[in-house]
Amino acid sequence: MVLWPEGDDSGSGEPAGPGGAGCDEADAPVRLAAGARDALRALHLRTSGPVDGDILAGPGEMHAVLGSLKSLVDDLSHCLPELATWLEQRLWCGGLATAPGPRAYADVAESTFEVASALARAQRMCGALARELDAAQAASGDLVVSDL
Repeated sequence: MVLWPEGDDSGSGEPAGPGGAGCDEADAPVRLAAGARDALRALHLRTSGPVDGDILAGPGEMHAVLGSLKSLVDDLSHCLPELATWLEQRLWCGGLATAPGPRAYADVAESTFEVASALARAQRMCGALARELDAAQAASGDLVVSDL
């Protein structure tokens, strides 16, 4: 079981606040991730209108959106191993608090391994998703708007 410092509910092990050491508030990882989430939520809301609505300007815009989404997924796939590395380094240098007891370190090490494994799986899934988005973008290059 991992114990977090009082006032920190993020599970980061860092003092309560928007980011880790050396981060100003605007560049805090939690704020950056929340900004990406908010942008995707806004895109979802924008694209979930009626089919005959003004969702996209045309196939060219869809092509560009698919390219941006592929880039986003590529960037996400690069962040995930960095998060795992950060956590593993915290474990190695004793930066993760443990509950007292004979299995304390083993429990934290097991949790760290589970997180790192899940992040590695997510990175592989990002690779597959990026390939599919790339295929969709390539196919969308042949589309034109027809007059109905």
